[in-house]
Amino acid sequence: MRVFLLHPDDAFHGSWTGQHWDSVVDLGRAPKAFYDEWSARLGCPVFSIFDLALEVEDLQIWRGLLELGMGRVVDRFGIDWWDVIGLLLQPELQDVRLALRLAEKLSGCRTLVVSRASVMPEVVRLQLGIPLEVLRRGLQKRLVRGVRRRGAAVANLSLVQLRQVVYDKYDPHYVWRRKVARPPKRWSEPVVLLPTAYSNVTKTALCYARMLPEQKFLLVLARESAAASPVPANVQTARLASFATAKCDRNELQELEVRWKQMEQSLQKHPAFRLPVQIGILKKGPRWLRWGLAVRDAWNRVFETRSVAGCLSADDSNPYTRIPLLLAQQRGIPAIACHHGALDCRMAFKHLRFSTYLAKGEMERDYLERICGVDAGRIRVGVAASPPRQNPSVWSEGAPWIVFFTEPNETHLWRMEAIYREVLPRLCAAARNSGKTVVLKLHPFESARQRRQLVTRTLSKEDHKLVNVTDAPLSLAILQKTWCAVTVESTVAFECASVGIPVFLCGWLRHAYAGYAPQYARFGVGRMLETPDDLLCIPEMLCAAIPALDTASRLVQGDGPDLAAFGGLLRWNSVYRGRGISLQNLRGACAGSGCAWNLRARNDDRRLFRTLQRIGFAASCGALCGRVFGDRTMAAPACVSSPGARASGNGECCAGSGGDSDRAVAGAKPVSCAPSGALSSAVCRHPDSGRVHNLFGPGSRRI
Repeated sequence: MRVFLLHPDDAFHGSWTGQHWDSVVDLGRAPKAFYDEWSARLGCPVFSIFDLALEVEDLQIWRGLLELGMGRVVDRFGIDWWDVIGLLLQPELQDVRLALRLAEKLSGCRTLVVSRASVMPEVVRLQLGIPLEVLRRGLQKRLVRGVRRRGAAVANLSLVQLRQVVYDKYDPHYVWRRKVARPPKRWSEPVVLLPTAYSNVTKTALCYARMLPEQKFLLVLARESAAASPVPANVQTARLASFATAKCDRNELQELEVRWKQMEQSLQKHPAFRLPVQIGILKKGPRWLRWGLAVRDAWNRVFETRSVAGCLSADDSNPYTRIPLLLAQQRGIPAIACHHGALDCRMAFKHLRFSTYLAKGEMERDYLERICGVDAGRIRVGVAASPPRQNPSVWSEGAPWIVFFTEPNETHLWRMEAIYREVLPRLCAAARNSGKTVVLKLHPFESARQRRQLVTRTLSKEDHKLVNVTDAPLSLAILQKTWCAVTVESTVAFECASVGIPVFLCGWLRHAYAGYAPQYARFGVGRMLETPDDLLCIPEMLCAAIPALDTASRLVQGDGPDLAAFGGLLRWNSVYRGRGISLQNLRGACAGSGCAWNLRARNDDRRLFRTLQRIGFAASCGALCGRVFGDRTMAAPACVSSPGARASGNGECCAGSGGDSDRAVAGAKPVSCAPSGALSSAVCRHPDSGRVHNLFGPGSRRI
């Protein structure tokens, strides 16, 4: 049995197509019709290795597997580097699992040939125990092909993108950039940190900042391309390069590298990691460590030189924006996460490093709980970065465009020309029958020049006249001209459905693992199309695909009760953190007592407490009694008591009803409290354990 494995970067042409094969396996992806055509040409089965993927199931298994490496490579600031770098390695680790399934399918193979070496063919070779032949090309051909490929890549980049590539490749440790970066101006008020590395993350972060105009925010750009304008008046912008340090701690780096190697040896004993360790996937970790420490040290300087009251990360997967979240958590600062897209499949295996996750609506909440297994207590629905409009529907029967919202599918190893050849001619036919035109709205990561060339190669001259390509940012003007939207699983489907625009999802092209498209369909975001020919029926299906009236409210809840919760948490920490009151100290002091906190002061303070309770801060709080005066300092004594206890004016605790937040319980006993006017020495004694807690200091003592 002779099998040929085709690398995603290699095309379906060359000398290998003239040889006899029993099977040809594409290590990339293409539509089924593409493989059917090549099966007929080559006289053997042709399929993609991703046909063996198990949607959703392949994601869910990784949380348990990644847990095996936790706690082994922890630095002096409490950051677990397996938690950071493991997320970067997970796609390759998943490729190993996929290759093992392929090896099982090819159990009778005796000759294995690959167009170029990579992880998957090596795994198949080791599993089958047979030699791997690499298709040979002449040196001149390889050089010419390499030059052409790199030249095309550079030509498709703008100057801004090219500059960012140079920075990422040649200055990852900010050695150059720190010398020219301007130090940011300093605000005296506490700020909420908004870390970002990409423009989409920046836009989401700024949307949240606009929702709380009285709160100060610090937007820190880890990469220059993340810059955006305009910036709200309550947001200050700085570059992470301006906080970078000159050198990293070599001793710490060497110690972490030793721990990483020890972790490798330990993980190799587990069947899921035996081959990844053997072929060197985990050996990439130490290469990331030096870069990671440089990024960590820069973020540390942000926390050390600024009064950070909270951290809101709109991408807790990317190391640039995950590391500050971890540092905030270790410092007892509220660590809040959200996602810049509609859904995030990596939540299925990430170790959760936030106290609160802000979900845009019921669709995201359901996905997080049902698919990703996230604890419902950590999710807060109703704080949307893009609040629904007062009149959500902008759709019109007379709108002139069928908009194909494209995605950079090459990142998921799709063969884009095959997709365009399958989708665009059918969209042109549907547009011609409806009197519309086709507009390709590109993703920010796509090159307009390259996509226009692809359209020219794909379409006939007649169809080409019906198609326009735009890389303009999504706007209300574009939405108003959209008769219907066609996409695979772009976040724009979410945006369109929320304003009443019919959406059609190319279900046969969906992500191998994520399960986004089925989740969209589950919540009425779009109509799932199962075959390419379904695109021809768009005019007939349009009326049935118009989103229901309540779709927008289920997708985006921008003015729900947790908007106040979000603002309340930041307000609490901004006001009190500078006075030595840490939410972490307070949470640790009160955990386990199971009762409420009586605030006997102004109504806004009661609301603040309810806000904290709603976001989970005070969910397990004991009866933390005290008074909050007009200057917002906690001068009255605090005590931990049974439910129903409240503080009297002379600093004693007494049982009874103390207002809305008190819950009288039979058998509640008064507990003495150690009165103190100083924040640093406010102490209370638990009635059962006898432990005395210093609520606003670093520790507690037993008496």
